[in-house]
Amino acid sequence: MTVLMHLSDLHFGAHDPAVCAAAQRLAQRLGVAMAVVSGDLTQRATAPQFEQAARFVQGLHARSTLVLAGNHDLPLFAWWMRWGRAYERFAEQFGMDQEPVRHMGAFYVVGVNTTRAWRHERGSLSSAQIEHVARLLARAPPDAWRIVASHHPLVARDALDRAHRPQRADEAVQRWRTAGAQMLLSGHAHHPALLSAGGGLWVSSAGTAVSHRLRHGAPNSLVVLSVETTGAAPGGQARTAARWDYDAAIGEFTCVLRQPVGTG
Repeated sequence: MTVLMHLSDLHFGAHDPAVCAAAQRLAQRLGVAMAVVSGDLTQRATAPQFEQAARFVQGLHARSTLVLAGNHDLPLFAWWMRWGRAYERFAEQFGMDQEPVRHMGAFYVVGVNTTRAWRHERGSLSSAQIEHVARLLARAPPDAWRIVASHHPLVARDALDRAHRPQRADEAVQRWRTAGAQMLLSGHAHHPALLSAGGGLWVSSAGTAVSHRLRHGAPNSLVVLSVETTGAAPGGQARTAARWDYDAAIGEFTCVLRQPVGTG
């Protein structure tokens, strides 16, 4: 079995050390092949907070990592950095590539940056970004699980979620579904959800993984995608998405939802 762990909205500077340790234990217990962190690594985009986030991600011991910036990872109070230096502190810890692509085992993940230096919270996608992601999806290995990760959610589960979607979200979903996307990963809303967007496309929104900035009555949570080779599945691979919530009573993450999401 190959495992991908999706975490979002870490908000270092507003994090819970006990939950951080539990998430690292779970990652090591599952033997995570790839960790995807879809933004808001920090609370206020300070250098010490980015250093804390980097140490946490390293402590997951994933063989591959894909890390995206969120709106909280752009300086708010150091406003002068927003002109030309908005991603400087992020890049010091996670590299200059704001739209990384990773292929590890059964997973092929394309990252897309929905943040904008001139915006505090709302996201956006350009037509060029949408086409670039579509071209990358078309190049994916035929048997790979084709996944797109973004900070802002592209599909809304309810009216409240619609305000969190980036500009051109509908256009992106339609284009990427046609290009072969099978899963969209996002965060931002702190509202865990898994739903089908039709046409073989699934959508998974992660809650806040390790922050005490909880919303919607949801605990700290993260998502685990797994691929298991089996002769029982039509394509030879069974794919599953699972939600893991932090249980404060035992100090560990526990699986609360497991959903088959197709075969490869």
